[in-house]
This record gives sequence, C-alpha cells and structure tokens, in this order.
Amino acid sequence: MLSLKAGKIILLGATCGLLAAAVNVSSMIAARQGELGVASHCAACAAASGVELEFARLEQRIAAALTPASAVGVEDVRLRFDRLGERVMALDAPDVRALLDRAPEAAATADRLAALMDRLAPMLDRIGRPEVGAAALQLMAPLDFELSRLSATADRLGEARAAAGQAELARLYTVFTAVLSSLFAFGAALSALLFWHNRKLGEVRDRLAASTAGLEAASLTLASANAETTAAAVELQARNAVLDRRDRELGLQNKRFDAALNNMSMALCMVDADDRLVVYNQRFADLFGLDFAPIPGLSFADLVAMAAGPWLAQVHARQRTLSTEGDAVESFVQDLPPGPGAAPDARRTLSVLHRPMRDGGWVATYDDITQRRQAEARIAFLARHDPLTGLLNRTALVEYLDAAMADAERRGSGVAVHCIDLDGFKEVNDGFGHGTGDELLREVGRRLVAQAGSGAVARLGGDEFAVVQAGADPAAAEALALRLKAALGEPSGIAGVDRRTTACAGHAVAPSGADGADGLLKNALLALAAAKLAGPGAVRAFVPDMDAARRARRALEADLRQALGAGQFDVFFQPLVDVRRLAITGFEALLRWRHPARGLVSPAEFIPVAEEIGLIGEIGAWVLAEACRRAAGWPGEQTVAVNLSPAQFGVTDLAAAVDAALAASGLHPHRLELEITESVPLGDDSLAALHALKERGIRIAMDDFGTGYSSLSYLRRFPFDKIKIDQSFVRELASRPDCIKIVRSITALGASLGMTTTAEGVETAEQFAQLQAAGCDQVQGYHFGRPRPGAELVFDLGPDLRPAAAA
Repeated sequence: MLSLKAGKIILLGATCGLLAAAVNVSSMIAARQGELGVASHCAACAAASGVELEFARLEQRIAAALTPASAVGVEDVRLRFDRLGERVMALDAPDVRALLDRAPEAAATADRLAALMDRLAPMLDRIGRPEVGAAALQLMAPLDFELSRLSATADRLGEARAAAGQAELARLYTVFTAVLSSLFAFGAALSALLFWHNRKLGEVRDRLAASTAGLEAASLTLASANAETTAAAVELQARNAVLDRRDRELGLQNKRFDAALNNMSMALCMVDADDRLVVYNQRFADLFGLDFAPIPGLSFADLVAMAAGPWLAQVHARQRTLSTEGDAVESFVQDLPPGPGAAPDARRTLSVLHRPMRDGGWVATYDDITQRRQAEARIAFLARHDPLTGLLNRTALVEYLDAAMADAERRGSGVAVHCIDLDGFKEVNDGFGHGTGDELLREVGRRLVAQAGSGAVARLGGDEFAVVQAGADPAAAEALALRLKAALGEPSGIAGVDRRTTACAGHAVAPSGADGADGLLKNALLALAAAKLAGPGAVRAFVPDMDAARRARRALEADLRQALGAGQFDVFFQPLVDVRRLAITGFEALLRWRHPARGLVSPAEFIPVAEEIGLIGEIGAWVLAEACRRAAGWPGEQTVAVNLSPAQFGVTDLAAAVDAALAASGLHPHRLELEITESVPLGDDSLAALHALKERGIRIAMDDFGTGYSSLSYLRRFPFDKIKIDQSFVRELASRPDCIKIVRSITALGASLGMTTTAEGVETAEQFAQLQAAGCDQVQGYHFGRPRPGAELVFDLGPDLRPAAAA
C-alpha cells in the first residue's frame, strides 16, 4: 500500500507540475500575442505618416493663402496648423517615442518639427501677408525630406519589432506542445493506476455488505420492541398537547380582547343593572381623567366622584336619563366646557353612543370629536375665506355682494365694488422672497379692512383685492377709492425696508346696467384693467364703453378661433425691388383676414389677439406653408419673405414647421426669407432655432430696424442677412434731415457687415431717389405696388414705373 500511495503521489505531482507549466507557457503565449496585437509600431507608422501628410497640407494652405483672390483664409491655415499640432503630439506618446528613440535621426527630426511648430505659432495671425507666408514656407521647406525619412524609419522599426515577436511566439508554441504531450502521458498513467486501485476497493466492499446483512436482521427484532414503547409515549404526549393548546388559545383570546379593547380609538364602558362597573378600556380612563385602575364591581357613582373634572358627571347624567326613558339605542353629542383654570381651547366635544342591555345594564362608546369639529369649522372657513389673509374669497364675495345688492334695491340705495391690484408686487416677491410678499398681502388686507368700515373685503387671488361698499353713490365710491389708495400708500416697514405700496384701482356702482353680482364685479374688473393701462397708482370708474370694448374683444376672439378652419385667411404679397437693377426680386407675404361681416380686418388688430389666446403658432404655420406653396410656382429665383411673431418661438417647433412647409411646397431654402423684430427674445433656444434655419440656407432678416433700444445688440448676437429700415424713417425723409442721416448710417452699417438693406414704406419717387442716393439695396412700398393676392401678382415693374423710379 505504501508503494501504491507513493506512486499516486508522484504521478499526481508530476501531472500538476506539467499542468502549471502548460498554464505558464499559455500565459506567455497570450502575453506575446497581446504584445504583437498592440499597435505601437503601427501607431508610430501612422503618427509619422499623419505628420508628413498634415505638414504637406499646411504648406499647401499657406501657399494658397498667399494666392490673390484665394478663398483660403487665416482660419483655414490655423485649422491645418492645429491638426499638425495634434499629429506632432502623437509622436510624444510613450510607445511611439520609445520606438523612435531606436533611430537617433528619427528622434532628432521629431524634435526639430516640435521646435518649428513653436516658431510658426506667432506667425499665424499674419500668415496672409506675403512676407510672413513666404518666411513660414522657407522655415518648413528643410523638413519635407526629413519627414519622409521619419515615416520610412518608423515603418522599418515597426516591421523589425513585429518579426522579433513572431519568432519568440514560434519558440513558445514548440515548448507548449512538448509540455502538453508530457501532460497527456502522465495523465494516462495516473488513470490506469486509479482503475486498478478501484477494483480492489470493490472486492472489499462486497465482503462488508455480507456482514451488514446479518446485523440488520438483529436490529429488526430490537426495533419492534422499541416501536411498542414509543407508541404508548406518543399517545400520552398527544393528550398533553391538546390540553396545552386549549390553554394557549384561551390566553391568546384574552390578550386579543384586551388589546382590541385598549387600542380602540373610542372610549368604552359597560355597566350592569345595579349601575356597577363591568368592563372599561384605557381610553375611557384617559378621557375622563381616571389616574387609577378602577376595579370591576365599583359603583358608577363612586367612579364619577373619583374622576378628575366634571366631564364624566355631565355625560353620566345624560346617560342616566336615557336609561330611564327606554331601551332604544341613542346617540348624542355633548359639549364639555374647559375645567376650572384650564385654557379656553381646552373645550372638548364628545359623541356618545348609548346602548341599553337586556339585563338592565348598558354599554356605551365615547368618541372625542373635538379635532373633527375644528377641522370641519376650518374647512367651512376656508371654503369662504382666503387662507393667507383671512379675507373673504371670490365665492363668498359674490354671495355677500348678491345680498348687499338685494338690500340696496329694497332701500333704494346703491352698492359699489372696488377692485385693487398692487403695483410691482412681483418685484417684491423676486427681490425679498415670498415670505415678504405674503406679509405685504396681509398688511394690505388689514389696511383695506380699516378703510372699508362696515363693507366687506376680499382677496380675489394673487395681488388682487376687492372691497364692497354699501349705500354708495358715484361720489362716495370715488371718495373711498381715493382713501384706499392713500391708505395703501402709507409707508410700511416690511422686511426692514421703509417702502410705499402703490396700487391701481377700478370701481363700479350699482345700478349701472350690471347683471347681478357677477356683472357688477366684472364691471369693476374692467375699470381696474383701464386703470392698469393708465399706469401705476391710477384710479378709474367703470363707464359703459369699457363693457362694449370687452364684448367686441370676445367676439373677435370667437371669430378668430374659427377663421382658419373656415378658410377666411388669405396671403397677400408686396414686391421687393432691387434698387440698382430696378427689378422685382421677391415678395413679402402679408396675412389678411376676410371677415364675413367686417370685410378685411387689419393684422394690427387680430395678430396681438391671436398671440394672447395661443393661436399664433397654428396661424403662423399656415401662413408659412401657404407662402412657400405660392412662391414655388413663381418664375426664376423670386424669393418670399415671411414675418415671424415672437410668440411662435415659444409655442411651436419653428425649425420643424419650416421644414414641413419647404418639403410640402418643394421650394428651395435659399428662396425663403424669415423676418423677426427686436421683440423676439434672443435667448439660447431662439438663437439655436435661428442658427439651425440659417444652416439650411434660409435668409434671416431684422425687421423694423432702428425702432428699439437693442438693434445693434441684436446684430452683434446673430449674423443677419438683411436689415429692414423701418418706414417711420422713410416717411419723414423730406421733412427731417436727421432721418436721411440715420438711413445713410444704417446702409453703411449693413454694407460693412455684409448685410442687405431694405427700406420699407416707399410711397413717392422723391423718397426712392433719396434712398437710392443713400445706398439702399432694396425698397418696398406703395410706390412700387400694393399688397395683392397671389393670383394677381405681376413679376415685372413695367415700363410705366421704371422711369418714375429712376427719376
């Protein structure tokens, strides 16, 4: 056995050793393959070739920049210089540098190239000058051949390194094959030894099985005797288990009953026919101030005497009355006043359910509904009051106003409603925080209440308030409005700042044609709107014209919502004339509304309304699509200009709408021109949309240039293609010398920035002559043609207009 065990150990040790050797050689092969897979030599070749290529491209760009009328500029040269710099940096990578250091002449070439880059960098801004460009090319010429030699050297070193790695890999494969062959031989020997050993073990196992069979027969006899003894013991244990289970179930039921009783949200008490305590829970003891554990069997009268405070006595007196009156289940609510020395808010309200029992006793539950009653009262209060100021809300105000108007009608007097809106409240919120804004609203509410006297004060929402003035005529209403304004204007020290609050106010007096409380309140709000238009601190009284304007506005809104679907919109076109060629080069698209009752409605009237009610996105997309559709059928390269509303930048995906219009019409993007004004906020989103459109080839124009405060700022923030001079400057060319100076300045500015200048509103030949002399590129106005429907367009000025224009 010793020699067999030793043989197995020797074979197993040899096998493990060979296996470890195989793993080691395999890892070495993998490592060598990884090294061969690492493209350091390839990286060196690529870096050297890239440097040579980018060096040649830089030389070409510098030479092209020196060529007259070349489109290559300093930025192109700088771009190629930066690309060459990236390639030179690649030569400094550790793997590439290690490979190049094997050839000193290659490393020296790389160093001379880096030094040349440092000398060329200061020359880039002046590279367009002939002397600077020539000097740069002269500096670069000596390195042409050296860079070619650097690329060849890198290729040669990389190939040599790859060949050495392949030879090493072949040697490792030979060693690995030998190790695997030895491993297989030793494994076969070990398997044969184990097979012989296992056969011997099988013979021993058979002899042991025969001995075990005899022992099992003896064990069966002993097991039969043990089974009889065990059966008797099991029966005894089962009987004990049943008794234990019943005991535990009873205990568990008692615990559950106690837990349910003492965890009830309501107090519970049971009394027998002799008025003695049967059972109670902890909530009952806590509710009535029983600081001891009452004993079942105690008379309820003694329990009342021991309770802290009079609450239990008051409730029991009511229950005793119910017990003598009948056997019906009764419920009642008992208000319990605070005890002696207690705070006023210690008052409690109990809901009691009293249930008589058949044996003459009773059981009752007691629910403390104080918080519920307080919550209900709070909800009722909030349903009619503003939670911040405690003033009436709009709903309660209308109810109060209804009652006040009915009372005034019986008395033959009037009622006034004042609506107040604070000036600059948003600035207070933004500057001092919402906490300060809330405190200001509460202070305004207090001041209004102080001035309203017997009238009602309400907060309508935000910083709007309302005051109802009973028994008022127009003079009294005007007087109160002025008092309210003066009271709000008194200084206040909110947030440590001595500031004065101004407000706009509007009031209406009934009877004034108002239809009930809602109508009177609407009239007051119309007067408030008029006051806000007049400026901070203004006070206005309602006049019937305000209601007429409101009704007209509502009618316009209703008609406008249906106009697009009803096909009432049309696009007119006004020609754009090239000043030098006296030829029509395009048209501006102008929206018109053919109202079925009013005829043509001015865009100045309905466009602002469309912006306010959110229709401008849909209408603007339709105008864009219709203008592109019409322009696609025009001859030649006639362009079409479409105005964009500021609201379109916020309510629609402008780029998507333009793409859809161009795709549907087939119009080329360079024939489309989009006009915006200074009212378009040039934020990040707007600028991104405009740049996206310009990249498509669409021209962007600045309309009404010179009428705002930020025209020059807009030109700095976005590269417009065209500036449109506002017609207000053109209209006064003959009467105001400063106007022609402004026009000349704008045309000079446009020329210096490479932007076309278009003058709007040209109505006379004299105006055209002045604009022509001032250097305008393009004109537009009634002198050359009024806006016309698409079907009536004329694409040539005609001989009758050309001489007049030229004159």
